[in-house]
Amino acid sequence: MMFTFYQISDRNVWNEAACLSLLRGPYSEDDDMFKKSAIFHQYLFGIELPDTVLLLTEAGNCYILTSKKKCDFLQPAVGNTPAGSTIVGVTVIKSNKGGNNNDENFDKLLDLAEILDTGTKAKVGYFTKDSTLGNDDEGGKPSLVSSWEKRLSEEVELVDADKGLSLLMSVKEAPEIEIMRKSAILANKVLKRGFISKIEEIIDSELKTTHEELAGQLDGMIEDPSKIGLKNVPQKFVQSCYYPIIQSGGDYSIKISAQSSKKTLEYDIILVSFGARYQDYCSNIARTFLVDPPKYVSETYEILLGVHNACMDAMVPGKPLKTVHNAAVKFLKNSGHESLIPHLPKNMGFAMGLDFRDPNFVLSAKNQVLFKQGMMFTLSVGFNNVALKEKHKAASNVKSAVSIKLIFPPLRYPLD
Repeated sequence: MMFTFYQISDRNVWNEAACLSLLRGPYSEDDDMFKKSAIFHQYLFGIELPDTVLLLTEAGNCYILTSKKKCDFLQPAVGNTPAGSTIVGVTVIKSNKGGNNNDENFDKLLDLAEILDTGTKAKVGYFTKDSTLGNDDEGGKPSLVSSWEKRLSEEVELVDADKGLSLLMSVKEAPEIEIMRKSAILANKVLKRGFISKIEEIIDSELKTTHEELAGQLDGMIEDPSKIGLKNVPQKFVQSCYYPIIQSGGDYSIKISAQSSKKTLEYDIILVSFGARYQDYCSNIARTFLVDPPKYVSETYEILLGVHNACMDAMVPGKPLKTVHNAAVKFLKNSGHESLIPHLPKNMGFAMGLDFRDPNFVLSAKNQVLFKQGMMFTLSVGFNNVALKEKHKAASNVKSAVSIKLIFPPLRYPLD
């Protein structure tokens, strides 16, 4: 993949960093799969390279310090930077065993990067949230990355580079868009072939199951697509983004942090939400299923479809992300449904890719970041805790308040 670091010319985005120290610390089974350093290594190399020091200068030089095995893996990149890339050269340096036994290599990196010769204390960008400072390997021995970060902290001023890297990865290249399309197709087929058919079977046969049990079955379909007849999708390519969320019976939350409870599924208003990863790229989908709903609930769902379309129309390159939330509010005001505005979520979705939810690209009412061609978003609209009157509940098993949610299509790509 062509990596064009300083194509984003606004130095404020990089907190005035003279270069970037883009590190992936030692692998841990407890690691968050959406850890920024991990997904960035996937973006850059197509694989994670734990305990690897990567230093990228504004001049376009890339210096990598890592173990012999990883050096051998990276060697084909030396002298073979792609045409048009802002990377002018890749230098690979073999580390010594033992993270605290690399002072000479650290000296070499600092000399090559020329960041100590500026007359002032240089600024170096890094993954603030993924810092390994103070973290040791088992046995109390410092890792290569933690030793390097400790050395850097003594020599330079470390600044957060997260926003700049988010901007960099937000615009997808054609191969990424194709992978995300496949991820979205997977999510859609799991919904249609797996969940919908299962729900129909449960309701028609009046079966008893819990939200948690049904979520587990759905998760199994994502992790093993052969269960829904997708024989040609390798299991090693697929994964759930999060444990599926299934809700019914009047107890709802349209937040992505909601969980499936152990309560028995009820045949009223059923919410389902899940995310699929294909070759590490994410998609997200949600639906509300109305079982014999009162007219008011059906009408409210139709209003939500109108909100969704208004939000889609607002997603135009050059406009700020906040336009989407504002479009939802404007639609409800203009259509005479202003009372539903307080039931909207605080944000209407977020950018996706290798990262499931990039916090720098949330479709909130205040986000000033601009849409750009090639960005990928999940658009998530819904109404939460809409109160029902007795006349609305007549001849129905719907509770006193309802929530409805829609994520459709599973991805918006590319922006028109």
